[in-house]
Amino acid sequence: MPSMVARLSKVGHASSPSPLQLRFWRRAASSSSSGKKNSHKPLPLSCRQLHAAPIVVVTSNRGFGEPLSEATELGDAPAWRPAIESPVEFDQHLDRSEWRFGITKLRRHLAAEATGHVLEVAMGTGRNMEFYDWDAVTADYVPAGERNRSKLAKTGWGTKGNITDLPEMESFTGVDISTAMLDIGLQRLRQVVPHGAMEDVLPKQPSFEQLARPGAGAGSGTGVQLLCGKVRIVQGDAQSPLPTPPKSVDKYDTVIQTFGLCSVRDPTLLIHNMAAVVKPETGRIILLEHGRSWWELINGLLDRSAKGHFERFGCWWNRDIEDIVEVAKSRIPGLEVVEFQRPGWATFGTHVWVELRVRDMKPKGGQGTGAEEPRSGWLRSLGSSWLSVSTPKNGEKKD
Repeated sequence: MPSMVARLSKVGHASSPSPLQLRFWRRAASSSSSGKKNSHKPLPLSCRQLHAAPIVVVTSNRGFGEPLSEATELGDAPAWRPAIESPVEFDQHLDRSEWRFGITKLRRHLAAEATGHVLEVAMGTGRNMEFYDWDAVTADYVPAGERNRSKLAKTGWGTKGNITDLPEMESFTGVDISTAMLDIGLQRLRQVVPHGAMEDVLPKQPSFEQLARPGAGAGSGTGVQLLCGKVRIVQGDAQSPLPTPPKSVDKYDTVIQTFGLCSVRDPTLLIHNMAAVVKPETGRIILLEHGRSWWELINGLLDRSAKGHFERFGCWWNRDIEDIVEVAKSRIPGLEVVEFQRPGWATFGTHVWVELRVRDMKPKGGQGTGAEEPRSGWLRSLGSSWLSVSTPKNGEKKD
């Protein structure tokens, strides 16, 4: 019989079903399909169930809406689920659940760290875009006086020197495998970039396939270049080599990726690709992920429903993100963990904030590069210091 949740999606998606409703509907569906009445087959449900969708649209070898294959059990991550019938519905489905579980606040903090030349991997529908600082990118559309006042406000009305050295986002490159998701991302870009900078170059209902040009994707792929190349939207698989930065630089200053390690076939390869395009020493890779908790009760619930969850959302929500990072650290020369946190209390430690950097392995004057202990701290301001976990120094795990 059709899924009860699928029926709800057809009726409307303005409000998300409660955990109790989801539990009841799934038990009812299980009872009907098995022909038994009052079936009490365990249907574990955690608060993560309501926030599974951000992981749907990461990287795969298939487009949105293509059917699942036998290979999906091995992690050939799909970007589709039966209960959400379109990218628009998928995007709207996230609004309330992301606010409820603190994802919106984390996205805002993540975007504040995006400075210099920025690459967002698996950008999906562009849910981080509204939180980026676009002032430097749109500087040509603003009078000089207004631009200087904006800089002074950011520095707390400091000195002229502070204005000159103010770190801002100089360019933005976003990459995703799904053109349907990129259509929504372009529409959101038109809405959130200030000063009307996008209104003249993007239609109200932009189509990536119509706007994309070969070679505009900073390589062999297709992409859309806007504002003289300061903004680029590229179609590509994040498990292949990532787009190169703008011609003026060799590496990105900031690489961002949200809710993707749980959906790709090889998460270590994804981290390797990001490490290959970030500036050594000064550049940062910032990940916002979800996966295993440090509570075994929660992990048991995730494990029991992992396969069904993957078949529906394209996400292995029981992956150990900390272990994935440690494996990548052991395999990628110079990769270091700068920060590892588990923010928020409502998700029982399943959300993870990771900041990485790549050390310059070239010897300088015969001096080695000493490892720095991962730091923790700013997430305490979110009221979750007692849930914060820092990766121990020299605590690498063996494969």
